[in-house]
Amino acid sequence: MRLSAPMLVALLAPQIAMPTVVLADPMMQTVTPGNTLTAAPTEWLGDKPHLVIMGTVDGKLFDVQVMDITSADISAITLKREYLLNDTDYNPYQEMDFAIEFVHEGIAKAIEGKLTHADFNKLAALPATFTLQSAEEYPEGDKVFTEFEYKWEAGGVTVDAESPDYAGTATLHMDTAFQAAAPNGDGMIGAFITAAKGDSAYAISFTLPVTEFEVED
Repeated sequence: MRLSAPMLVALLAPQIAMPTVVLADPMMQTVTPGNTLTAAPTEWLGDKPHLVIMGTVDGKLFDVQVMDITSADISAITLKREYLLNDTDYNPYQEMDFAIEFVHEGIAKAIEGKLTHADFNKLAALPATFTLQSAEEYPEGDKVFTEFEYKWEAGGVTVDAESPDYAGTATLHMDTAFQAAAPNGDGMIGAFITAAKGDSAYAISFTLPVTEFEVED
């Protein structure tokens, strides 16, 4: 992932359009080569493994399109389920974290996202659509919390942020460990997130294999 197409996000409802501009700064723009989508998706892109992140966050453009994770030139794509162990319920399923690491224009970059809930296993069925909120990290019912993180460094300058407090929606379309009897580190998760706050707005579609799980006391 070394060749960057110079692009700029125009935040136009109901979609995030991606017109071309003249110059690209890899410290401010992360654009993967060979991208086929010209606007951010408005729905989940299906059960074939993929990761698409398109939009602007804190003035930085993201146009990451990994449509075939088996052949992409990336360092890693990870997806983790997190569970909470307590006295009354050994298996509340509270968090799913995804991350991608790759080299872009000679800069090692990491982008992470998450969805958290009081217990995904207590949902009635999938797919399930949630409202994004920032008041609680593990909300109940039809609400979830999300956070967008990114980090890279070049020329002695570090770009590093955790960006929460978004409004929007998230739909969990599939999770092969939904209502499983025990914590599970296998299978697939597919979801779609659309989020906005101020001048930041992005859409994420992913279907990814789970690479690990964690149980916290």
